[in-house]
Amino acid sequence: MTIDMQYFDVYYFCHLANESMGKFEYIKTNAEFTERHFEVPPQDFPKISVLREYCFWLVDRVLCEQADSISILGEVVDFDPICWMNQAIFKYKQIDTSTKHIFDDYCDDYLENYNQYIEALDRISEGLFYEVVESVAVEMEYILFQNRDFLLRFNEQQASFFENNPRKRTYIPEWVKRAVLFRDKGCCVFCKKDLTGLYSLLEDNEKHFDHIVPLSEGGLNDVCNIQLSCQKCNLIKSDSSRTSTLYQSAY
Repeated sequence: MTIDMQYFDVYYFCHLANESMGKFEYIKTNAEFTERHFEVPPQDFPKISVLREYCFWLVDRVLCEQADSISILGEVVDFDPICWMNQAIFKYKQIDTSTKHIFDDYCDDYLENYNQYIEALDRISEGLFYEVVESVAVEMEYILFQNRDFLLRFNEQQASFFENNPRKRTYIPEWVKRAVLFRDKGCCVFCKKDLTGLYSLLEDNEKHFDHIVPLSEGGLNDVCNIQLSCQKCNLIKSDSSRTSTLYQSAY
C-alpha cells in the first residue's frame, strides 16, 4: 500500500505527540486515550494499530481544545480550528468548504459554532470531518512509527493499563514482520547485524521479532510494539523495556 503524503501540519501534531509522551505533566491527559481505547480488551495485531488510533484521538482532541480555548479567551491564540479544517479539507479532498454556507444559527460561543461546523460538514459529504482527521492520523503514524524512542515511551504508557493483566504471547503475522523488517532495514536495532540473510548466513532462530515493551510488563501485541533484533541482543535485553536510537543513514 502507498500513502499519498500531503504533510498538512502533520509535523505539528507529531511534535505534540513526541513532546507529551512519557512526560509527567501529560501522563493524565494521555491516560485518557489509554483508558478509553481499552474499555474493550485489545485485539492481537489489529491492522489499525493502537498508534494510529492515538494519532486520530490526538488531532481530534487538539482541535476541540483549541475551539474551547477560543470560547473562553475570546480570541485565537494558536490557530483557528475551523479555518484549519477548511484548509485541510481542501488539501486532502479538494473540496472548498470555506465558501459554503455552514452555520444555520451562528452564535457568540466559538465552541458551539465549531460543533455545528462538524455536523454541517456531514451534509456536504458524509463523514468528511473524520476522513480528513484520519488522513492526518495515517501520516502521523507513518512518521512516528520510524521513531523507536517515541514507540518505547508510547508503549510504556499503554502497558501501564495491563501491568496486572498481561497479554498472552501469540503468533506475529507476516505483515507485521514485513513492516518491522522494512522499518529497521533488516538489521538488529541494537548491534546492527544484518538479519536479511542476503549478505550473511543466519543460524536457525537468529532473527527475532521482539516486543519493545515485554508482554510481562503489560506490552501490547501491536505492530508499533515490535522491533527487529538478533538472538544475542534479544537474550541480553531479556524481559526489559528497551530499544535503540541508532539508525542507518540513508547515504
